[in-house]
Amino acid sequence: MIDRVCISLSSKCQLRCTYCHFDTHIDKKSVLEIGETSAKKIIHNLLNYATAHQGHIKIGLVGSGEPLLRFNLIKAIIEMVKVVDKERLLSFYTISNGMHFNEDIRQFFYENRNTIKLCFSIDGYEFIHDLCRVNATGKGSFATIMQSVELYKKMFGEAPSVNATVHRETLRHAESVLNFFEENFKNVTFSRLVDVESPHLFISKKDFQEFLQLAQAHKLEMRQFKAKKYDCTMYGQLCGVGRTNIYFDNGKVYPCGRFVGNSKYELGNATDPIDEIERYMVTHITPCADGQCYYDNL
Repeated sequence: MIDRVCISLSSKCQLRCTYCHFDTHIDKKSVLEIGETSAKKIIHNLLNYATAHQGHIKIGLVGSGEPLLRFNLIKAIIEMVKVVDKERLLSFYTISNGMHFNEDIRQFFYENRNTIKLCFSIDGYEFIHDLCRVNATGKGSFATIMQSVELYKKMFGEAPSVNATVHRETLRHAESVLNFFEENFKNVTFSRLVDVESPHLFISKKDFQEFLQLAQAHKLEMRQFKAKKYDCTMYGQLCGVGRTNIYFDNGKVYPCGRFVGNSKYELGNATDPIDEIERYMVTHITPCADGQCYYDNL
């Protein structure tokens, strides 16, 4: 059953992260932003599918850009879901770079905290974070994201969950990075840097696993320490391609975000019924063995 879905809301972003997979592999100028009508149709299709299969679907309102630049769309989706999803079969999250976090946005996420979870992207302390997460002029974004974190903490009474990209410099300063997270956050999801050829940033799967083992000595809640699920090897989980995962972007559906723009791996149109998408997926994709990544195997 499909139970993990990402919907790309925008390819626009205030940052120019040097390791961005989407900047490297797709032409963002050719990507059409999803409209409210299409987004609501996708959500209705997912709800119908979850109802028919008596299952739960976790939906990321994320993608190839900064989702909070489409805050009005996020708001429209969640307001609709509160009306139509009486059984709470759908849950939502989004991941922000923290550059756009005003009072209206904070209030909305606080009021809807039981429906949608807001996470931030932070790679570590200032040196590590600003090494790659920069704006168009090359200026680091650490100071701004930490201001957003403080504003979040004042409203929610706790630190936000964060996502951190792990690359070669992370490994070189592993203890300092882990100490930073332990001192400032409780829930951290580490993801392995992929699709970047720069030797000074690249890490292997083995490198990443060794980093996660080191992280176990720190007081952090991490999805990698929980039961293995079909999701993504980038997070140290099992690959869900062909099993549980689908990704919506530019009017199409793909096995995961790394396939965006590759017409050979389109599973259907974004507004197709989910059962149709699933039928096509299982007849055209043979899932890889546990521990492997479908995309890397290609």
